[in-house]
Amino acid sequence: MKKILTLLFVLVSMAMFAQNRGDWEPWQKTSCYSRISFRLKYEGMNGEQHQWKVQFKNDYPELISFNYNITDKLQEYTITTHRKMLEAKKTSPEIELFTKEEDIYLLVDKVSLSPYPEDFVDCDTK
Repeated sequence: MKKILTLLFVLVSMAMFAQNRGDWEPWQKTSCYSRISFRLKYEGMNGEQHQWKVQFKNDYPELISFNYNITDKLQEYTITTHRKMLEAKKTSPEIELFTKEEDIYLLVDKVSLSPYPEDFVDCDTK
């Protein structure tokens, strides 16, 4: 009976852990722009790489474009840099990422109130 209870406990614990790993993290404001938020979702290992999903949310009243950079935790290696355009008050579709490291850091910069990388908006957080 003890073995059955122990096995049941282990299975329930594993199921709860698996559910939490596949959930979206809470929305976070970017370090420089209070009207741009992001959230991450860790999908687990895919071969030798960590699989992630990211979404962005635009709280500006107009279309924006911006760069986003994914780096490792120590910010030694840039994993990816992309430019993203996002309509006013919208959330982006899921973007899939693959990384070598499990700990990653996301940076948003070069925000423009147009689809073009010009006339960048100043950082609004201190």
